[in-house]
Amino acid sequence: MARPVTISDEQILEAARIVFVRNGINATTKDIARQAGVGEGSLFRRFPTKEALFTAAILNPPPPAWVRELDTLVGRGDLRVNLIHIARGIIQFAQEGLPLVMVAWARKAEPACSFANSVEPSGVRDRRHVANFLKQEIERDRLRPCNAEAVARMVFGACLNLVMDRLTLGQSLSLPEVQTFTEELVAAIWNGIAPR
Repeated sequence: MARPVTISDEQILEAARIVFVRNGINATTKDIARQAGVGEGSLFRRFPTKEALFTAAILNPPPPAWVRELDTLVGRGDLRVNLIHIARGIIQFAQEGLPLVMVAWARKAEPACSFANSVEPSGVRDRRHVANFLKQEIERDRLRPCNAEAVARMVFGACLNLVMDRLTLGQSLSLPEVQTFTEELVAAIWNGIAPR
């Protein structure tokens, strides 16, 4: 009788993210297996190559909680509060995800990394979800007609820029800073998108 699986794919992917961020593109499957608490064979039974594991862990992670929540926010609550919540989700995503993206960029520079070109980056996917959320709010007359993609890019860009600045300076963001920034960001954008 086979032993039951005691570790999920997501636990393996989380271990891979930790090791890829720590060791960069030189991370080994042995290091990842050790981090996950499994044998290398377990990795290769679930992910046939290191590239497949890298793609699943770094290039194509599942949508974060704030993205999965967008559909539940459409047409509900104070839209400004929802936009602040979304901006805070983007900042949290960026604080966790930008180091992974940097690893992916480094990996993409390698000639053997053509597999990376076939995967939509998670940030692009998630920004598309925000634009779709905004379009649905426009359809419900909770926002004035506007270019939802441009507004999504403004929110995403501002949040990513804040996190990137702090990463390059080796500084972290405090919760009060994130709260103030997101409130001021939404206030600045709101005048252009508020319903008439």
